[in-house]
Amino acid sequence: MNMFLLSLLMHITGLTLAAGTTFIGYLMNRRFWKFYVTDKAKALTVMELGARLPRIIGIGMGLLVLSGFFMMYLTKGVFAEQLWFRIKVILVLLGIGGGFVARSLDKKMNALIAADNSLGIDSLKRQMMLFYLVQLLLFFSIFVLGVFKFN
Repeated sequence: MNMFLLSLLMHITGLTLAAGTTFIGYLMNRRFWKFYVTDKAKALTVMELGARLPRIIGIGMGLLVLSGFFMMYLTKGVFAEQLWFRIKVILVLLGIGGGFVARSLDKKMNALIAADNSLGIDSLKRQMMLFYLVQLLLFFSIFVLGVFKFN
């Protein structure tokens, strides 16, 4: 099998895994906040189910980056000179940076839930929704750049 095509398959798989898991995280976050008001036990169950999602996103991003480096090696860096690729790399780095933001938001959420403190919940809920929407927009932009390869 052609090594470039295998790398491209791994690249697309990694991006899809990270983006899809982020979308599932967004849906679970919405469900969590819906249950948090009415049934905290269900809300905690939803939160517990989503606890492993960041690891899956990390695996997807790792596949994306490693296969990207390997494709650059195979093509001798031919894509590095193109504008769409440079923008895509910046977006991937922003997506990776978003993982640190997510970790910070998760810590805030865990602290609020542990303290059973309702102050600041609305602000945290808005921050988390904004985070997920920005991450999903980043992934969508990465898909578009990879498919259309604008110059």
